[in-house]
Amino acid sequence: MMNRPFWGRLTALVLALAGGMGLVSCNQEGTLGLDLLPDKDRYLTITDSVSLVGGTVLEDSLQSQLPGSFLLGELNNPGFGKARASFVFQVLPSSENIRLGDPDSTLTLDSLVFSMSLAGYQGDTNTSLVLRVHRLAGTVAPNRTYYSRDPVRTIGEPLGQSIYRYRSGVIDPINEPVGQNLDSVIKYSGVLRMRLDQTTAGLQLAQSLLAGKDSVEYKDASSFVRFLNGLWVEAQTDPNILRNGNGLLLQSSPVATRTGLYLYYKNGSQRRRLDLMLRTVSGSRNRFEFDYANSEVKQAIGRNSETDTSLEFTYVQAGSGVKTRLSSESLHRALRRQLGAGDSTTLPTASGWVIHKAVLEFVNADSSGFGGVAPPSQLFLVPLDSLGRNMASRMPDLFESYYDGNLRNGLYRFGITRYVQQLLAEGPKGEDLGVIPVNPVGNLAMVRLRVRPRLRVTYTRIP
Repeated sequence: MMNRPFWGRLTALVLALAGGMGLVSCNQEGTLGLDLLPDKDRYLTITDSVSLVGGTVLEDSLQSQLPGSFLLGELNNPGFGKARASFVFQVLPSSENIRLGDPDSTLTLDSLVFSMSLAGYQGDTNTSLVLRVHRLAGTVAPNRTYYSRDPVRTIGEPLGQSIYRYRSGVIDPINEPVGQNLDSVIKYSGVLRMRLDQTTAGLQLAQSLLAGKDSVEYKDASSFVRFLNGLWVEAQTDPNILRNGNGLLLQSSPVATRTGLYLYYKNGSQRRRLDLMLRTVSGSRNRFEFDYANSEVKQAIGRNSETDTSLEFTYVQAGSGVKTRLSSESLHRALRRQLGAGDSTTLPTASGWVIHKAVLEFVNADSSGFGGVAPPSQLFLVPLDSLGRNMASRMPDLFESYYDGNLRNGLYRFGITRYVQQLLAEGPKGEDLGVIPVNPVGNLAMVRLRVRPRLRVTYTRIP
C-alpha cells in the first residue's frame, strides 16, 4: 500500500521545525517530592541494548510532488546497490498575453536551450552524465498527488541528449548574448545548458513554440500547459563506472531562476529571447528507481536480529528506498526488564516509577558515507501503522526540542521520553517504530546503522 495519508502534508511542517531541534531540553527533570526520598533512591540510570525485530524493510512509495530539491543522476555502491533519480516539471511563460513579434513580422529561429540551475551534488565529480530531456505526454499539475515510483509517459524521441561532467564542483560558465550586441555576454556559473534544436524532436518543439506568435498558446498559463505539458529530465552514467561503485547525483533547487527553456530567435533584424521557466505555480515531482541486486541491503531485507544473531547492520535510504524497523514489543520488553517488572504487561507510573528521560541511540557504522554520499544529517523515529506506513503524527515527542535525531559524534540520538511513558502505561498496541531520513524525497542520503541501539532511561523509583 502507498503511504498516502498524512505524510505528504506533514513533511513541510516537520522540515520547518526540524532545523530548530537541538540537544537542550525544554522539559526539566521533575523534582516534586524528591527531597523526601533517600539519596540512593532518587535517580537510577539504566543502559541496555534493545534487539531489533524486523531489521531493514523496503520503504513504501512516498509522495514526491513539489520536492525541496530536484535530483538527477545515478549512484552505485556495494551497500545500497543502484539508485537513479530524475525529475518532472512544468515550464511557463513569465506573463500572460505574450507576443513574440509583430503580426506582419518574420520570426527566425536561432536556438532552443534547456537550462538547469545547480545547487550541489553527491558522488564522484569525475563521473560523466548522459543527460536527456523528454517531452511529457501527460500533465504534471501542482495540485495533484504523485508518488516517487510513479511511471513517466513521454512523447516520441528525446528532445536532446548530451554528455556533461561536473568540473571542480561547478559547471563551466556559459555565455549569454545581450540584446543585439553579440559580442556582449553575461557569464553564469553553476548552470547546466543543452541545445535542443539539434534533434528532430527538439527542432519541432522550437518551431512550434515560435509559431505561436499570434498569442493563442501564450494567452495564459492554462493555455500554454495544454500546448506543452511539461518536461522529464533524466541522466545515466557510464555502466562501467557504475559497476565500479561510483556515480554522480546532481541537485537543483526548485526556486532557482534558470531552470527551464530559452527560445532564441529574431523578429526581423531584432534579436529576442523567450523565457519558459520553472515558476512557483509550476507542477513538479521527483522520480526514483532502485536496484538492490548483489547489495548488502538485499541480504539484510527480511532478516531480524532477534532470530538471526549474525545480523550486524540495518539500513536507511532516502527517496523511498529502505528504512530500519524497530519492534515496539522488543522495546517494551526491554523496559520491563530494566524496571524490574518481569512479565507485567503494563507499568503505570503511579505504581512506582517516574520516567524523567528516555534516549534511544543508534550508532552510525559508516561516518565516511558510501561512494562520496554523506549519511543523513538527521533522521526521524516515527511510529508505523499496521501496514508499515510512517505516521509521524503519533510520535508525541516529535515537536519537542529534546527530540533531536541529528548525527553527532557517530550517533543518532532520539529523545522519546513521552513515547516511553505512553508505551509503559498502554503497551505497544501493535505499532512498531521506523527510522527514516528527514526530507525523504529531496535527497538520496543513505546510512548503515549498528543493529542494536542503546536505550538510556533515567527514572525515579518511589518506595
